[in-house]
Amino acid sequence: MGENLIQDWQKAGLAKPSVFKPLIATIEQIQIVKVLGQLSPTDRSNLQKIIHMILDNGLE
Repeated sequence: MGENLIQDWQKAGLAKPSVFKPLIATIEQIQIVKVLGQLSPTDRSNLQKIIHMILDNGLE
């Protein structure tokens, strides 16, 4: 499973086309400098599917 393009990257407030990467990480709240935007319902659904695939398959 590779990177997946964020379809509505401009609506999400991103400056350039961006991707989801199949990586799960935990960060502290203090590391978040600012919120850039919000994923569209379609991209949010795609991200949820990716997360489920990662967790179901035990990918690292």
